[in-house]
Amino acid sequence: MSSEKHQVPIRETRGKSGHKWQEVRSYLLSQVSAGSFGPGDALPSENYLCDKIQVSRSTVRQAFRELEDEGIVYRVRGKGTFLTAAKSSSNSVSHEMFAVIVPGVRRSLYPSLTQGFDDFLYSESYQTMVCQTNNDVDKQGNIILRLLHRGIDGIAIVPSTSGKTPAFQIQLLIDNGIPVVLCHRGVEGVSVPTLTWDREEVGRMAGSLLLDSGHRDISYFGVYKYEVAESHVRGLRQVMAEAGLALPEERVVFGPAGDGPDREAEREKMLAGILLADHRPSAVVCSDDNEAEALYWLSQRMGIRVPDELSIVGFGDCHRNSVFRSMLTSVVIDEYELGILAARMLCQMKKTGKVCCEPQPRMLELSLSDGRTVQKRR
Repeated sequence: MSSEKHQVPIRETRGKSGHKWQEVRSYLLSQVSAGSFGPGDALPSENYLCDKIQVSRSTVRQAFRELEDEGIVYRVRGKGTFLTAAKSSSNSVSHEMFAVIVPGVRRSLYPSLTQGFDDFLYSESYQTMVCQTNNDVDKQGNIILRLLHRGIDGIAIVPSTSGKTPAFQIQLLIDNGIPVVLCHRGVEGVSVPTLTWDREEVGRMAGSLLLDSGHRDISYFGVYKYEVAESHVRGLRQVMAEAGLALPEERVVFGPAGDGPDREAEREKMLAGILLADHRPSAVVCSDDNEAEALYWLSQRMGIRVPDELSIVGFGDCHRNSVFRSMLTSVVIDEYELGILAARMLCQMKKTGKVCCEPQPRMLELSLSDGRTVQKRR
């Protein structure tokens, strides 16, 4: 099989580490995770990579050496470099280890999920590996590939929301007999156990609480525009329509995608726009507790009292592990229990040797955390 026919263009950028061999390595891994190569396929030649990425032959060889040390490729003298087959669990150096892949380890629901996942596995004498994708679907694919080659025993994944997770990333695991549980959202084209909740119900519950408290001028602020936040809006619109009220487009604001200081400054600007509107809403529903907290502190700085002048409803984990979270009114889910359930399902699949196929997601229960950021209108 000719290796060159698989190729797709590479972006001409250097890796963050500054080491050129790491750029070659990342390029090769991205091609493998994208499905350009399968086990036993020849990888691009040294000459091809030198011309493609504009690096020296010694740089390419170093990248190949690193991948060979990791067991991802093998080299045949005089013939080239080839992608190895995935290791079976029986031959793996990583026995009785499960992984959880999340967009981040600090934000929102993920700390409780990973804690529940690890606590259950520890109780069963298994090890846990926690991997974060930074919400990057390509990094997610590379992590899956590396775990597969390590012979991981099972994986729970919160799919990236920045870019659509391709079905082949999950199918690669299924084809190699690796148990998979998806958390928070499914992946189109694959039927594996999925633990999630009714996202529209989040908007309905938040809206019903505010309507019952006498609020009629309600806005929504989402971390950024994606399927979860849009589902919240649909649910909120539904209960408002049932009450004879509208949620106009100008009352729905989505923050900028991405991370970093620029993103934070732009988010604050958008939140300030809600608070400085000619007809300021009496209540705001936020896509998660992080956004609710940002809105709360900005309101304080602007002299707007919460909840006297502005009510706020967030969404997050039911385990309120900070002073602010304990006072925040939110629609909540038990993310710790979700992590335990994901780990338990993976262990069961591992013990039975069967990778489950479940076309319908398992819906977890939502509830309200009755904090102090919602007040009845007089």
